[in-house]
Amino acid sequence: MKLEQLEQHDHTKVRVDLCFGCGGIWFGHLVSLQLAPAAVITLFKEIYAHRGDARRPVADRLSCPRCNGCLSHSFDLSKAGRFSYFTCPRGDGRFTPFYQFLREKQFVRVPTSVELEHIRAQVGQITCSECGAPIDLQHDSECEYCHAPVSFLDPDAVEKAVRMWSDVEHRRALAPTQEAVAGALQRMPAGRLDQRDPDLISTGIHAIARLFEHIN
Repeated sequence: MKLEQLEQHDHTKVRVDLCFGCGGIWFGHLVSLQLAPAAVITLFKEIYAHRGDARRPVADRLSCPRCNGCLSHSFDLSKAGRFSYFTCPRGDGRFTPFYQFLREKQFVRVPTSVELEHIRAQVGQITCSECGAPIDLQHDSECEYCHAPVSFLDPDAVEKAVRMWSDVEHRRALAPTQEAVAGALQRMPAGRLDQRDPDLISTGIHAIARLFEHIN
């Protein structure tokens, strides 16, 4: 796993571990809730940078790297809906898949009925962002295998995160870039749906990655 030292809301540093082979993040107890917006953006950039890495399926049994106890599959709610993670029964921390981290931080949401019809008009089948199975959009709005709903990356949430993190001067410098990217984001997820079996989350990550190239 790759170690990252990230900033918390109180400006102290905290350790998180990223595993690109299984596509997830190990957080200490309550660490995910305490991340500063800059830290969330750093993790988003890491997810994008390793988007092409080969992924191992999540094992049926996951062990805590601290106490070696069996992690339990847990669920919670954010404004974007339900998300899941694997938590240590002793409270040592939790393992959150990349997709679920993006959902927790409200980057990912379920499309409205109008947005879903817009996607259906462009492509008949997509790949489930949760398990990788195909979803026939003409008949389904969720994965028939893992029951994850069709979801996509919300560009408004990304811009909000940038605004929260940027100070006034930095935001002024970014303004022309943000305005240009915002126009492109309004057309998302339409922008790259000409590929076969697209994954809408990966498509969205690619569409907004250029914005983060201007953030140091």
